[in-house]
Amino acid sequence: MNIQYVTDDKGNPIAVQIPLDQWEIIKAELDSWDGEVETTEIISDSNLLDSIRKGREQARRKIGRRIDEIEVC
Repeated sequence: MNIQYVTDDKGNPIAVQIPLDQWEIIKAELDSWDGEVETTEIISDSNLLDSIRKGREQARRKIGRRIDEIEVC
C-alpha cells in the first residue's frame, strides 16, 4: 500500500493519505460492519466482558506480553 504521511511544521504526523482504490476497499469493509450489533453481542456476553476488564487492568498495570508477542489465529 502506498501510504503518505502529512506532517505539521514540526514534523509530527497529523494525517495519512492512501490511494483511492485502497480507500474503496477499506470503506466497503467498514460499510458492512454494524457496530451496534457487535456492541450488543459483547455486552450480553459476561465472560467476554470479564476478559476485556481483566485485559484492561493488565494493560494499566503493564502486566503480560507485548502485542507483538501475541499469536493471532
